[in-house]
Amino acid sequence: MELYVLVTVGIAFFCGGIVKGITGMGLPLTSIALMSVVLDLQVAIPLLVIPIIATNILQAFQGEHFKELMRKFWFMLLTAAVGVFAGTYALYRIDSSYLLIALGVIVVLYSINNLGSVRLNCSEKSIPVLSPIVGFLSGLLAGTTGSIGIPVVIYFQALGMTKNLFVQALGIQFLFTGTILTLSLIREGGLAIENTAISAFALLPSVLGMLAGKTLRDKVSEDRFRTWLYVLLLLIGLNLIRKGLF
Repeated sequence: MELYVLVTVGIAFFCGGIVKGITGMGLPLTSIALMSVVLDLQVAIPLLVIPIIATNILQAFQGEHFKELMRKFWFMLLTAAVGVFAGTYALYRIDSSYLLIALGVIVVLYSINNLGSVRLNCSEKSIPVLSPIVGFLSGLLAGTTGSIGIPVVIYFQALGMTKNLFVQALGIQFLFTGTILTLSLIREGGLAIENTAISAFALLPSVLGMLAGKTLRDKVSEDRFRTWLYVLLLLIGLNLIRKGLF
């Protein structure tokens, strides 16, 4: 892998780490959106696995709600696993231009949703019906585009979770999905030794970015940061769509 590509990968994970340090999420989406400028998704997605797993271990187990969340959302995790395997199967068999367009659309819709402060409302009675669907869709998108958790984030927000519950629930979802993604990529032969080494290297800028993000959290208005972040992601998403079309 050429030096400028490695530098871009490092910057992508550093930026993803900053986003996660400030908001508690967003490392995979930010990193994959930036890496896709210089790498095909089939190469970029395997680089996510070690940073995803390592940065979410503490988040998943930090808190008092692990058993409660597993009891409520075990079926979501199960269908997410099915979605991941289906997604990675498609990743290596579908034209990459279609995947770029799909990723671009996801990034654009996610950015518009947050810029417009659109919030859905669901009751916990919806969990038996909606959570398996959300889990499968999230896993499918993780396998095909590397954008882990967007449907889950929206659904958890719609359930009106408290901040601590929300953060731990996302940690569990990201940790589990990242682990399954790793196994699925190994199955598809996408996690070569070189990719694994670069993924391990990417952990360093990810952690440094998270530390910087936590520092910035106290100095920069979170609302202002989110606004600029989603504007940037919107532009990146539009560029991904353009890249896929032309």
